[in-house]
Amino acid sequence: MRRELRAVKWFFKSFLDYDRPVYGSFKVTHRCNMRCPFCNVWKEKKRDLPTKDVYKIIDRLARSTVTVLSLEGGEPTLRKDILDIIKYAHDRSFYLFMTTNGALLHKLPLEEFSKYLDFLHISIDEGHNNLHLFDELKKYTQKIRITVQTVVTKNDVDKMRWKVEKASEAGARILLMPAVNLPGAEMMAPDKREMYEEIVKLKKEFGSTIVTSDAFIKSLTNHYRCRSFSVMIESDGDIIYPCSVIGWKVGNILEKELEDILLSEEAKKARKVMQACKKECMLYLHAETSQFSNVTNLGKFVLDTILGYMKAT
Repeated sequence: MRRELRAVKWFFKSFLDYDRPVYGSFKVTHRCNMRCPFCNVWKEKKRDLPTKDVYKIIDRLARSTVTVLSLEGGEPTLRKDILDIIKYAHDRSFYLFMTTNGALLHKLPLEEFSKYLDFLHISIDEGHNNLHLFDELKKYTQKIRITVQTVVTKNDVDKMRWKVEKASEAGARILLMPAVNLPGAEMMAPDKREMYEEIVKLKKEFGSTIVTSDAFIKSLTNHYRCRSFSVMIESDGDIIYPCSVIGWKVGNILEKELEDILLSEEAKKARKVMQACKKECMLYLHAETSQFSNVTNLGKFVLDTILGYMKAT
């Protein structure tokens, strides 16, 4: 019940005061065993924190309004202490996900992971050069709830149907999100209209198998503005805010509580920059959570999530 109460706390605080993050993207490492063309994380050389400092960050996130915690990278399973980190985060009552590229799936204790993770997100797409994992999904969905995370580029919009079909056959959910033209990465963003038309058809056919929300899908062709309902924590504790495209370091969570960082003049300035931003770049983390400012969208997202959870259980 604690995480449900935290979600209620976030909702009222955000709408009575200022935008607070409900979603935390914690890059527990920048190390990666892949070199995806649409990604810039692996190019940034940042140190891994010792386990005790990772725990400190998780504790500080638990004292904030962050309700959903996603452990990411780089490739988080390269950390030898990743199971300990998962257990620790689970005990702090988050909705807990972890994203992996799947290269080490055959070596991971998935049954043990399933005790603590709400979903394991596996990135499968052309950029990761791991489409073969679609044929192996069934044996993994028998061990843990899985959401396939697929980055759609300008070169593979027409491949979405095949991926959705494979995920559905394996009993997994799938998140379809457009590539974003990030600084330092290749320009791989798809045509928004083309992606919109295809994903609308797929959503009607496959329903809750597709995690991408209706509100996000509509924003592919409608104008929208991002809200700062999510926060990114780098592997060294730096807070990049309000997003990785227009944002900058506003503090380090090892040095201050997240609430104090977000009340700083730098963070206030960052929120104003986001409010004025007209890029509409479709960075999934921010474009999706921004839809929560509409109560109807939020309710629909929660309902779809529950249905997807039940389907995968």
